[in-house]
Amino acid sequence: MTNETLARADADRRIRRTATVAAWLCAFVAAASILTAVASLWLAADMTHVGMVEDGKELLAAFFTTPAERDGMTWVGGAAPYQVASAVGGVLTFAAYLGATRVCQRVMRTGEVFSLDVVRGLRRASVFLVLAAFVPGLLRLVGRAISGAVASQLMVEAAFIPAGTVIVDNGALAIGALLFAICRMFEYGCILQKQDDELL
Repeated sequence: MTNETLARADADRRIRRTATVAAWLCAFVAAASILTAVASLWLAADMTHVGMVEDGKELLAAFFTTPAERDGMTWVGGAAPYQVASAVGGVLTFAAYLGATRVCQRVMRTGEVFSLDVVRGLRRASVFLVLAAFVPGLLRLVGRAISGAVASQLMVEAAFIPAGTVIVDNGALAIGALLFAICRMFEYGCILQKQDDELL
């Protein structure tokens, strides 16, 4: 065995080991994201139920006008529309990290980093992360507008966005943009890899 063969075998082993660790980390974040989404939906349903039972409101009225503060208790994350927005963000984050997990598992199995399948998978994950940065904030704004309209019709107080609510998640946006840039580099890496393979 030549030194080059040993170096390639060692690099392949390290790539697979790194991909294994990355797959587990991505799977952990995906699981946490889906659990957060489920918890947010449960809180939205609970708040809506409280509005229907205790205040005698209809379903939509309870959903849009039941406040997050009640009897000295505050539900984490705000009123029901904002809980649903958080759940959507959790689902989008789950989709992004599930895709990243699959990419890492593929690299773990094959040892190929510079392949078009890896680039496509990472690009999809980056798009889901960018969506996770924007969509929940937009849904919160829409929820606030609908909540205000419903509240004015019923002449009750609207369930407004809690103080300090983030409209754009800068962390998810930065990670998504960085991942998209890495995809571009990997795309060029695929081209160079193909040229090297053709020369050999």
